[in-house]
Amino acid sequence: MPEVLYVYAIGRAGHSLPERVQAIDGSDRLESVTADELAAFFTSVDDVDFSQGVIDARAKDVEWLGSIGFRHQSVMNALMHGGTIIPLRAFTLFASEQSLRRHLETERARLAKLLDRLDGKQEWTLRIEFDPQRWSEALERRVDSLRALSEEIAGAAAGKAFLLRKKLDDAKKFASREAEQQVMSEVEREVLATLACDAVAETRQQRSGAFPQINVLIERDEEARLETLREALTRRYVAEGVTFALTGPWPPYTFAGKGEEKDEG
Repeated sequence: MPEVLYVYAIGRAGHSLPERVQAIDGSDRLESVTADELAAFFTSVDDVDFSQGVIDARAKDVEWLGSIGFRHQSVMNALMHGGTIIPLRAFTLFASEQSLRRHLETERARLAKLLDRLDGKQEWTLRIEFDPQRWSEALERRVDSLRALSEEIAGAAAGKAFLLRKKLDDAKKFASREAEQQVMSEVEREVLATLACDAVAETRQQRSGAFPQINVLIERDEEARLETLREALTRRYVAEGVTFALTGPWPPYTFAGKGEEKDEG
């Protein structure tokens, strides 16, 4: 059966493999290939099941994609216990051990430098959540033009007030985007000032409508400081309907650069 290599992550040679983990194909096969001081962790899979055509055809198969995502993340979490890794995106495929080893050799300097940067660190996500009703009310306090329009509505006759409310609703939609960005910028500055860490902010637009978030790369012993910061931010913004959810630790996807493409060689 022709096979390709489904590659999860890159680490250092000597990185221990987890004793028990479910691989991407449902088996328990997890192997590594080394080149000098680097190692790549993979499972050999059927090249038909993981061909580009099959992947494209199943792009809307939520159950299949969910199982792939769950197994990929499970292997990544297990590998993290053995040391520093550079996580790769799902469906990173190589044609053979030889092509994967060549990749490690070609990218040796870059990958070694990245591993040094990630040593002893974890990625966490600080998600900024907005309660629709309370945030809408807070906008009128934050934005002078909205506050003036609201005051005009309060003193207007019924017909004019109706039209002004529609104008206020439209104005709030625009103002909300700007105000969200302002909150995110304020929070990002606070994160950088408090933790002096790498951070990447993602707006609602970048996240296809999901809540904005700030991804941080912190030392393993800084989790308590991050939680203390989350609590302080919640106290500061809760009156405006803004709360903060902290999730992690994650493999450092955000800080590991772009995932590798399939190698056909």
